[in-house]
Amino acid sequence: MTEQPPKRKPGRPKADGKNQTMIQIMRTAAFLFMEHGFEKVSLEGVAQACGVTKASVYYYFNNKAQLFTESVLLVLSVALEQTRRIMEGPGSLQERLLKVAEGHMANAHVDFETMMREASAGLSEEQITRIRNAENALNQLLEDVFRQAIADGEIAPANPLLLAHAYIAVMTVRNRKEIVNDKESLQQAAKDIIQLFWNGLAPRKP
Repeated sequence: MTEQPPKRKPGRPKADGKNQTMIQIMRTAAFLFMEHGFEKVSLEGVAQACGVTKASVYYYFNNKAQLFTESVLLVLSVALEQTRRIMEGPGSLQERLLKVAEGHMANAHVDFETMMREASAGLSEEQITRIRNAENALNQLLEDVFRQAIADGEIAPANPLLLAHAYIAVMTVRNRKEIVNDKESLQQAAKDIIQLFWNGLAPRKP
C-alpha cells in the first residue's frame, strides 16, 4: 500500500513553498520598512502587499520586531554580497565605487539611523546587536578596500574606516528630491557624488 503524505494543519503554508514564501514576505517587508520606517508598517500591511494572509506572516514571524530584524538582515546581507562582488571585480577603484553607488542609490529609502532609532524601542538587545553586526560587516568590507587602495598608492593616506562611513553616508542624498529629480538623473547624481568623494574640494591644478 502506498503511504499517504501527512495532512497539513489548516492555514499552514505548504512545506515545499516555505522558503519562497518566507523570503517573499521578508523582501516585501524590507521594502516597506525602508520606504516608510518602522512605526508605519504593520504585519497586516505586509501580508496585503505580499498577497498572503496575515496568518501566513505570523506562521514565520512571531511579531513585527522579528520580521523587521530578519528583513533588515536580508537587505544588509544582499548589500554586502553585491558590494563584495563589485569590489572584487574589474575596474579602477573609482569605477567600482561608482557602480556600488548606482546600485545603492537605485532604491529610495529612509535614513538607516532614523529607522533604527524608531525601531529600537521595540527590539531586543540581541536583535539590535545582530543588525549592527551585519551593518559593521559592510563597513569592514569597505574599510579593507580603502586600506588596500592606500597601500597600493591608488588613493592618498587617510583613515580607511572614516572613508568607509563617509562613502556610505554621502549616498543618502538619494532621498533628496532637490538633488535627484527629473532634471538630475540618479546616474548623474551618483557620478557627481563619487567625483566629489574622489577629488574632494581642493582646487584643481592647471
